[in-house]
Amino acid sequence: MRIRIKAPAGLPTSGIYGADGKEIEVGTELEVEKEPTDLAGRYEVVSGSTEGKEPILNDSAYKVESKGGGYSVITKDGEPVTKGLRKDDLEGFDTLSEEDRAAFVELHKKDA
Repeated sequence: MRIRIKAPAGLPTSGIYGADGKEIEVGTELEVEKEPTDLAGRYEVVSGSTEGKEPILNDSAYKVESKGGGYSVITKDGEPVTKGLRKDDLEGFDTLSEEDRAAFVELHKKDA
């Protein structure tokens, strides 16, 4: 299946980073085996059917969520667990192992 990266409503960039830690540009087309449903709103299917295919799910308990003003936080199971972080601080976070994500969160945990 082929997908095209797009920006979520109201944002100028995709917010999707490749394994190299660089943001994938809006309009980039990628060939994927399964539909990346965890990227909902950030891609469109260009060709190929999604019918009968298993979606790719992000198994991590940690998610990066934008808080506006150029800051994001990392949440675990929906609860913020870090202080506000800039985009540069979060580059490559999505490529880390679960153990490394936990260590990163520990280093940047929010104030009690």
